[in-house]
Amino acid sequence: MMNNSNRSNPFGISPKHVLWFGYALSLVLLGMLVWLYYAELQNESATFWSNKFVNYIILVPAFGAAIAGTLLTRQFEKGESPHRIWLAFSIGIWFWVAGELSGLTYDALGVEALSPDFHLVDVLWLLGYFFLGLSLYYQILLVYGIRSKKSIFLFLGTIAAAFLLTIGLTNLTIKAGGGEENSWAFLFVTILYPVLDLIEAATAIWLSLLFRRGQWSRPWWGLILFALTDSIDAFYWIGGYDLIPIMAQSMLDFISLVTYPASYMVAGLALLSNYFILRYAEDSGLLKTAGTSELKVEK
Repeated sequence: MMNNSNRSNPFGISPKHVLWFGYALSLVLLGMLVWLYYAELQNESATFWSNKFVNYIILVPAFGAAIAGTLLTRQFEKGESPHRIWLAFSIGIWFWVAGELSGLTYDALGVEALSPDFHLVDVLWLLGYFFLGLSLYYQILLVYGIRSKKSIFLFLGTIAAAFLLTIGLTNLTIKAGGGEENSWAFLFVTILYPVLDLIEAATAIWLSLLFRRGQWSRPWWGLILFALTDSIDAFYWIGGYDLIPIMAQSMLDFISLVTYPASYMVAGLALLSNYFILRYAEDSGLLKTAGTSELKVEK
């Protein structure tokens, strides 16, 4: 790890103040999303740009999380294990940012899809899942001291299991009469997202318990919120909304609207906090929030 204990903050703003600004900005953005949600309910003739304004708001925490992850990664030397953990995490977030931009470009310019059921945004999102899963895999190797050459089959086997599980759930959904208006390929991709989310979220929870819910487990908490968001989306696309009342539908829409950007916010603020701890050490004023045991594991 790079020795940053003697570096001072060139802007004269304490890391705590930067984080408080990040918290405040996150609350403001979430408040805007909630306001837009209720405003849209009252406006049946919403324009394209008012609908897409939500996507532009989400870009703010998405870019913030990707930048914070990159800053954190640069605090470690290339030969250190934490470097590859947070490099993989950052690459995954950057792919998701590219996916957000791709979705906006597709809608605004009418860019052709790769197929009727599979878009460029799906490629970018799946690549993001791969690298985020890789970061979790590297973290498990570091915690348990497992050699990567012997455990690579575990990582590949988990990916294969996710695909097989998704195939089974897709077939069950079709047999049950769900998602009748959508193709098999579309339902497969739709169900694959929450399956990957749940696998990564379960691993994140496990690591969180190992780290005693400490500072270094918090960037992965965002994956837990993503799992909730994608599960709601999958429930909608397989026809689940037809089985619940309008009030429950609205509640799920609201939860999905809030948890999606909050996923980026939680991950981004946690990454930024860890970056400040490594870069400024005691001068960050944040070391008291990180347990000694978890810092030893991470180093």
